[in-house]
Amino acid sequence: MAKKPSAKARKANEEAVRQSKLDEKYGKPLFSLTYDMNEYELARAANLYGPDRMKDIFNGAAILSLALLILVLVTMSENIVLTIALLVIAVITSSITTSWSRFATFLARKSTLGLVGEDNRRHIVVTEDKVVEEGPDDRVVEYPLSELKHSRSSNEATVVDFGNKRCVYIPRAPMSEGRYQALVRFFIDHEPKKGKR
Repeated sequence: MAKKPSAKARKANEEAVRQSKLDEKYGKPLFSLTYDMNEYELARAANLYGPDRMKDIFNGAAILSLALLILVLVTMSENIVLTIALLVIAVITSSITTSWSRFATFLARKSTLGLVGEDNRRHIVVTEDKVVEEGPDDRVVEYPLSELKHSRSSNEATVVDFGNKRCVYIPRAPMSEGRYQALVRFFIDHEPKKGKR
């Protein structure tokens, strides 16, 4: 005789069936997941959101400004204004690069990845032509895949960037490993080709 599912399992199954019916209003869902956005998830998203090129630019600017500062001090030590300007640039760029994770978190908070109010439950639906994010305060945002700029993935999460601070965070935890890897490949396949940017 088959074992009866527990009340908790029945409730989870009913919720999954209800959610899959709701997902169909956006088209044929290929992927669907729900998660709670919190400070921990925001920190993960920030690590993927903070552009590496920007970090490299700040690193380069810090090194260049320090080299120029040394050169100015050795050759033109009487030029106080230039020395102070280079010192200020060196300090600012060095402080940004040393606290890059906080800077990236600041950038992420200013994008659609940021936390909104108390309830930060988010539901993501990926269809053949768009990504739909149901967020806090019954907010529903649709991102056409034609506007996809790039996606960044790790073993724990993916951030999909649609430009203009419009991003979708997708953690790996609510999905199986196979489904997550298929989702990552799906986004990579839909990224614009290098020559078309």
